Amino acid sequence: VNHEIHYIMSFIGGSVEIVSFIYLYKALIGYMTSNMIFGVAALAKGTLDFESFYHISIIVIWMVIAAIHQLLANKFDSYLKTPWHMYAISLTINCVLLITFIVLGRFMMVTGALGTGPSPTVIPLITIGLLFMYVHNFVIKHGGTRQPTATSVVTTVYVLMMTSFFKSFNKNLSDTERGDLRTEGSHYLLVILHFFAGAMMTAILSKYYGFYSLVPAAIILIAFTVRIWRVHAKSCENAC
Repeated sequence: VNHEIHYIMSFIGGSVEIVSFIYLYKALIGYMTSNMIFGVAALAKGTLDFESFYHISIIVIWMVIAAIHQLLANKFDSYLKTPWHMYAISLTINCVLLITFIVLGRFMMVTGALGTGPSPTVIPLITIGLLFMYVHNFVIKHGGTRQPTATSVVTTVYVLMMTSFFKSFNKNLSDTERGDLRTEGSHYLLVILHFFAGAMMTAILSKYYGFYSLVPAAIILIAFTVRIWRVHAKSCENAC
């Protein structure tokens, strides 16, 4: 189940990222460095309109979410009954957030509220997406495997994959160590492939269904959330 968290979350993360990029004016709700670059480039134009501050505002909202999360964690960590309880609650929250993101995004698209460029009207939708991706990143980061992985496939994952694969050719290592490295490299490869598959599938569907292209990702998320609640319940029977 731990590895499934990484792969399923990566698939869903790729789906949400591509929709935010296509419909929310290149807003990458899981890549704050990219938003910084877009923001700096816009500010450098010197127009000082909302579009200039759009990507910077995304970073500010992300930092506020991180601060609020830590305050809540400080207060409620002791209420968790099993390690799976945290995942179950987080995934349930994200089911609600993703459905809200889809419905609100579709409504704004149909009514023309998305407009033709960044504006204050898209900030509520962006905020919901950021909340979703923050929780998403939290879940996959604490997915329970030894390999560090982020929901959004960052540069580190590519580096770790290539390092693991090619380090496995080191003849000074034992067969067991080389096998472990190949297994680790395969893990990172699967994370990348799941992210790519989610993004590609959703990008194709978005041509015809817009925000509804995220419905398959939502169904997968709901099904996986139900499974995690069952794992938590079973663990609770033994530990609670």
